[in-house]
Amino acid sequence: MSDMDPHMQAAVYGTPQINPDERNHYLGTFRERVYAAQTRDTFGQAAYMPTWEAQFKAHPDGTLFLNGHLELDDLSPYMQLASKYSIGFTLKSDDVFDRSDIVAVFAAKEAVNIDQIDIVKLTKAPTVEGESQPAAKKPWYKRLFG
Repeated sequence: MSDMDPHMQAAVYGTPQINPDERNHYLGTFRERVYAAQTRDTFGQAAYMPTWEAQFKAHPDGTLFLNGHLELDDLSPYMQLASKYSIGFTLKSDDVFDRSDIVAVFAAKEAVNIDQIDIVKLTKAPTVEGESQPAAKKPWYKRLFG
């Protein structure tokens, strides 16, 4: 197979892709380009919309990729918010994207290499004024000997 003409290989096997599994997971883009991403289990929850809005404000050059296999009612708040900030969005409806657990990806055109992209972790948990944080549990050995 190594002596086969590259044009013939492309005709028989298709055009080779770089990191196809990564691209399928992140709705057609590379992980290094992602500003923020959201999974199926948290998609559509209103608590994360302010974080999406902050991401759109911070990165007006990005593009929002949405899984086109989801209901339009679930997708429309994301599309409306993207339109509000003039963010381009694309619905990805290839069958391979339906198997991905990530259903919303906000990405740049080039690499940005952001470590934390999970929208859940990017969202700051609201705390009520005057409400104290629960005390951390001590390990059993410190309770016995402390």
